[in-house]
Amino acid sequence: MKKTLKRVISLVLCTAMIVSVVAFSGTAAVPEDVNKDVITTCNGECGNCPVIVLPGINHSPTHLYDENGEIATDSNGSEIGGTLLILNLDGVLKQLPKVVLSLFATLAFQRNMMLDKVAYDVAQAAFSIQRCDEKGDHVENLQTQRWYYPLSKMTEDEVDWVYRMVPMKPLVDEIGADHTYFFTFNLVGDPMDSADDLDKYIDIVKAQTGHDKVNLLPVSLGGTILTAYLEKYGHEDVNAIVNAVACLDGTDLLADFMAREWNLSPEFFYHEFIANIFVESNDRGTIGYLINLLLRIIPESGINALLSGAMSGILDTMMLNCPQFWAMLPSYRYDALAERYLKDKPELKARTDAFQTARENLKENILAAEKDGVRVNFISGSNLNLGEEMYTFFAVVASSDKVNSDGIINLSSTTLGATGAAGDATLGEGYKQKNPSEEYPDYNYVSPDNMIDVSTAVLPDNTWIFLDQYHEVGDNDVVLNLAKALLLEEIDDVHSDPEKYPQFNYQVTTKYVRRWRLADAYEVDRTTLTAEQTAKLDAAIAGGEAVVHATIAPKQEDVEAADRALMEILHEVGYPGYENIDEEEESKINDILETVLGTVSKTFVDIFGSKSYIDFFLDLIVGVFSKI
Repeated sequence: MKKTLKRVISLVLCTAMIVSVVAFSGTAAVPEDVNKDVITTCNGECGNCPVIVLPGINHSPTHLYDENGEIATDSNGSEIGGTLLILNLDGVLKQLPKVVLSLFATLAFQRNMMLDKVAYDVAQAAFSIQRCDEKGDHVENLQTQRWYYPLSKMTEDEVDWVYRMVPMKPLVDEIGADHTYFFTFNLVGDPMDSADDLDKYIDIVKAQTGHDKVNLLPVSLGGTILTAYLEKYGHEDVNAIVNAVACLDGTDLLADFMAREWNLSPEFFYHEFIANIFVESNDRGTIGYLINLLLRIIPESGINALLSGAMSGILDTMMLNCPQFWAMLPSYRYDALAERYLKDKPELKARTDAFQTARENLKENILAAEKDGVRVNFISGSNLNLGEEMYTFFAVVASSDKVNSDGIINLSSTTLGATGAAGDATLGEGYKQKNPSEEYPDYNYVSPDNMIDVSTAVLPDNTWIFLDQYHEVGDNDVVLNLAKALLLEEIDDVHSDPEKYPQFNYQVTTKYVRRWRLADAYEVDRTTLTAEQTAKLDAAIAGGEAVVHATIAPKQEDVEAADRALMEILHEVGYPGYENIDEEEESKINDILETVLGTVSKTFVDIFGSKSYIDFFLDLIVGVFSKI
């Protein structure tokens, strides 16, 4: 419920609609005490280049620092910081009296009573910590933690956190924790500056490992840092690149937010949207349907003002002046939005133009790297609408059903050019791949479901597609196993071992088995078990390992069966946390309540459209009197 409440608050503020020390502005100065001596035993001769992860949008711990160089705290004494949004809750609380007054006035008069202005002020206050000026620099003293050393030098808690962000332990077990690095960057920074930091970081990694090249693993937003790096520094220090759902040419999701292009039909906004958010949180839309009914006490003008004001506050405070957010736009939508917002900000536009140039040159830079022997691969999710599956919050964008994506980033972005049909459509009956391979003339780059043509991608032979896969690919061990095989150079391309590593694979969720069940099963004290229990445990572990080591996506029901077998033996042997493994049956009253409220919510959409209760009845009365 706490998670759900946060999501509802975010809906009102529109916060979810966007979504080692970095210096106060510009690039980070490498601390003088950073160790640049070799700290590995291989001296660069082990055959495994060190891997540097360029992580995603929620993976870089950042804090606000005060004038004394200490982490700032709020009124409750809590440190101010986070890995994504750093909200100024104290500032929001100061705005609450205005919110209450404006809301009550709007309800009383059934018209917008400065809700847009109040929502704007609340959003500005909420995001003030991460605001940027018109030059593109963050205003506050934000510092991002950066580890200038490998996982082998991190604390146990830090390593555990890294594995939660990017579950790559199987790879680390192969190449060593002393060959694995985690590069962080500020969300409200400039990717071109982050590229400068990465260049310095690579020099440190080379010095510490004795290797003359590194492997790069860009994940999600990390793709923007790769784009900037290749443009500014080339590929001389790079051995291999494995892009995992990397944002290489932006996402229409972010562009729609900047362009204010929404899907706000009455049926979507007053029936589906909020309910789906609650379904994602707790499998039930009951509370969402109830909120739909309550929303109608606010006049339509008030709802529109609330959303418009909040979005304007977020755009003006956090997004429009931040180069990193401009880096998340598709290249084909940059010019129009830059003309709209950056005409009077020449210094900021010079910075965003620099990244736009890098993005436009990325295919050429990738091909140049590949020609010089750099192994480049792309792993992508596909066949979802923007906002689909785990991301119902983002279905509000106008492009939602017009883009083939992993729910967050366009397929054309994560693959650098693959063609994908949107929604439930296919490429069409009789469709033929656009760019047949001269080297493999009999190979077909069209997906089995006829929704994707990889032949149009920049490197079709090195592009791997997981059908129906959402953006959080760390939930799918098949993806992780493919990335490991590519980084360990076990396969060259999709033709190397298609029976084991096919170009087109499928979505499956295996993280529960890997992250919890197997980890707990390995820790069982076998000295206390009977022979029968030991056999059951061994069989359950074997089943779980088969699931997490798979290179072809198993059926989800088989994964769930392996998960259940592990839970049952852990329960039987009394392992802590498995005392009650059977979920209690929910009462039928909950099913009935959800059905009834859902029906009422839909019926009210049919009757009222987007009108409030009072607006509807006032219009009805006026209509009656006009006929008398």
